[in-house]
Amino acid sequence: MAGLPDGVYPGHAQIPHRQRKRGNKVTFEGTETLIGSCISVDECVRNLHEWSGCRLAEAVRCASENTAALMEDNERGVIEEGRKADFVVLDDSGKVRQTWIRGEMVYEAPGSGNRYETQDCQL
Repeated sequence: MAGLPDGVYPGHAQIPHRQRKRGNKVTFEGTETLIGSCISVDECVRNLHEWSGCRLAEAVRCASENTAALMEDNERGVIEEGRKADFVVLDDSGKVRQTWIRGEMVYEAPGSGNRYETQDCQL
């Protein structure tokens, strides 16, 4: 539900009950019983970076390489030959500036203008 407006949404196969989204909080409709959160991955990365004090590159790794490895997804998680070229370009604050899918840019934040420099992100 991340990115959707606040409101009530129908259930689905995993949670067959109506759900109320308010901000980043999702509850069963008519209760305060928490179903979960609905924040975007980039917000998760920023939160980890801010709350733990780790470097942004380390937070990105937790959301990408570590997750892909846990899911045994050998097509994603790192940028290397033979893998899908799905990635995002973040600014220094962890905000998404560009999104690339299969090596093609599909989103560019307003005002980005391709002015990013490659930085050493070795962990």
